Amino acid sequence: MAFLSDKELVEELQSGSRRAFAEMYERLKEPVFAYCLRMLGDRPSAEDAAHDAFFKAFEAIHTLDEPRAFRAWLYRIVRNEVFSQLRRKRTVPLNDDVDVWDEDNPHLQLVARERAETLQLLLGRLKPEFREALVLREYDGLSYEEICCVTGDSLAAIKSRIFKARKALATKLKSYYS
Repeated sequence: MAFLSDKELVEELQSGSRRAFAEMYERLKEPVFAYCLRMLGDRPSAEDAAHDAFFKAFEAIHTLDEPRAFRAWLYRIVRNEVFSQLRRKRTVPLNDDVDVWDEDNPHLQLVARERAETLQLLLGRLKPEFREALVLREYDGLSYEEICCVTGDSLAAIKSRIFKARKALATKLKSYYS
């Protein structure tokens, strides 16, 4: 199947094409899983949320009226799955699946791992609405407008959450690294 635009992909999906679903999945599985992992903090939960979200998206694709809004629509489904899991478990464990010895210098690897774990720990301590806005912006590269579509919140609210989340992280990180 040749590369399809989001609009063409949505049209194919709405006609029930399983090949289009496979392409959508291949195209978006990594960013969707990464978002789920950053929000939930553990691989099994992230895999479950991503899987359920893709299934629900395929089932509900006929409800999407504006193909250009496909990614925001999909992320809204993913978000709903993530927040359902957050409500069920109420705690966010750290992900300890960090490979060791990828680089030549073990000390630098240890420092990088510690920083990543610290950042993941601090991200996990942010309230979900602040963590979500920051993750969608910084890790998934969504625009402020796309984040508004995903969350259903105003542009001012999203900008405020991202600003406050960045400031809170900077304050906490300063105490770790000063």
